[in-house]
Amino acid sequence: MIKSLFEGFLDLVYPPHCILCKTNSSARLPRHPLCPQCQHQISWNTPPFCPKCSRHLGSAQRARCRDCQQTPMHFDFAWSACLYQDLLRTLIHKFKYEQKTYLRFFLTQLMIDFIHRHELDIAQFDLLVPIPLFPTRLRERGYNQSLLLTQQLSKTFNIPYADHHLIRVRPTETQTHLSRKERWTNIEHAFKIKAPWKVRGQSILIIDDLMTTGATASTAAQCLKQSGAKTVAVLTPAITL
Repeated sequence: MIKSLFEGFLDLVYPPHCILCKTNSSARLPRHPLCPQCQHQISWNTPPFCPKCSRHLGSAQRARCRDCQQTPMHFDFAWSACLYQDLLRTLIHKFKYEQKTYLRFFLTQLMIDFIHRHELDIAQFDLLVPIPLFPTRLRERGYNQSLLLTQQLSKTFNIPYADHHLIRVRPTETQTHLSRKERWTNIEHAFKIKAPWKVRGQSILIIDDLMTTGATASTAAQCLKQSGAKTVAVLTPAITL
């Protein structure tokens, strides 16, 4: 009886169907929000990678991607699990703007699988740091999606996280509809380190939901580096082509 009531509650909160195509599914949504057909359509980020941002280089014979050639990045390197294409774009939008916070389980698992698949050395990091939201944006949304991802990764890899060292000190426009140049101008001087001595000498992994031009991650990394961080890298579930 209790089990039946609990399963009924799960069906109400996490309906047993694919969040994208609405196909009925026996899997529970928190960790398995997609049917096998939709999940199969998510494209992994594959080698050859840009050694700076991890963007797929395709068949072009170049040392770095075009974005990293044009603009020096302040982070040491980045890892991104999947390509930001139709299905994953929809999932991240729902996670970020539609209160679908349970998608943190699935998006985090993409990053975990990527780390294991490519045998990436995540144990080198002393601290995980999410990209912060400005207080008014946080109140409007009700949660910081980057912090939710960070908390799940912290549990999995047993690496502490801090969501109060890196703070956002001024409001910025959403980067979504801005040009490449506008993204860099928009995010300039947006971050501050609250207690520099807490990041000094630390190897830090920044967590965010998406890598596009790298402007946000690079600006945050610059702030951490100026406060004495030893290594600063970035991890996201998705990256643009």
